[in-house]
Amino acid sequence: MKLKKFLLLGVLCCAFSASAEERQSAFQAEDFVHQSLLWVQNSRENSKCHATRILPKWYLTAAHCVSPICNKECTLTLDLIQGNLQASARVQHTASDARVFVPREYIPRNAKSVRHDVALIRFDPKEVQYSFYDAKEKDYIEEEVFLQKLKLSENSDQRYQWEELGSSRPKLLSINAARHILDPLAVANLQPDGIYYQESFTDDFYYFTELRHFMGSNFGVVHGMSGGGVVVPGGDVVGVVSGKIGGETELTLYDASDKPIGSIPYSSDYFLFTPFSRSNVNFVRATIASFHESGSSPRFVGISGQRAELTHAKPEEVFGDMSADDIADVSMAR
Repeated sequence: MKLKKFLLLGVLCCAFSASAEERQSAFQAEDFVHQSLLWVQNSRENSKCHATRILPKWYLTAAHCVSPICNKECTLTLDLIQGNLQASARVQHTASDARVFVPREYIPRNAKSVRHDVALIRFDPKEVQYSFYDAKEKDYIEEEVFLQKLKLSENSDQRYQWEELGSSRPKLLSINAARHILDPLAVANLQPDGIYYQESFTDDFYYFTELRHFMGSNFGVVHGMSGGGVVVPGGDVVGVVSGKIGGETELTLYDASDKPIGSIPYSSDYFLFTPFSRSNVNFVRATIASFHESGSSPRFVGISGQRAELTHAKPEEVFGDMSADDIADVSMAR
């Protein structure tokens, strides 16, 4: 699949596969300006993820990016803009000054709790520690110098990205029934030098009630993209990157009463992501409301019929034509 790259440094030339060249991208760099690279570390371990700014003071990411690494205390560093002029912000999370919030239903490395793989980061621009870097000069600079260079820069895309930090609020598309996504999807793969992304070029992504996930063919999602928003054209976010399916863990199926009824072995050919289900929407709203930020609420909207259609499809019906090496027949619990 095609890998799009926006250097934020001027005109860009990319090499694509022959099949991708025949297709026109449905996405633009502006669809990803609300996303940031996220680095998480404590005294023993660290991780690289992505996060989406859903309010001026709140970022959304995946729970597995911050739990268990932030269970006691951790440092979170957000790369705010990419290009020749770079800015990052550091957030300190401690037990006495919590900045990371994870649903109580989420249990690290538990297959069932992947449906709750969302987390929030409280970000106060007045309290975080900023760093500014001139990649061209290969030197850290003061904020005043950074702002002056940014103002004089011919790179209008990068100025737009900086200006949008305080106001960018993508719509979060919630879902409460089985749906088939009609739009192509894309996942950010940010780098210090620019905005990259992977685009699906397919509408074959389904929210299966039995899985509590969206699932489809993997279109280039790799380690390090977790926590980013899964976007539709225009920048609206339909879910959070939970990861590609891989390893020996099985994907559990559930009935209407939430009882496990079977499983599908994972395969790296598939990509799943955590949707804004009713429980995840309630978690986000309750967490942000607890800090009484007047006028600040995430823009959740129900996914429209133009974006997705109702479906009664089953995982084995959609992916049952794959070989046994890719995906096994559904093994129903007795």
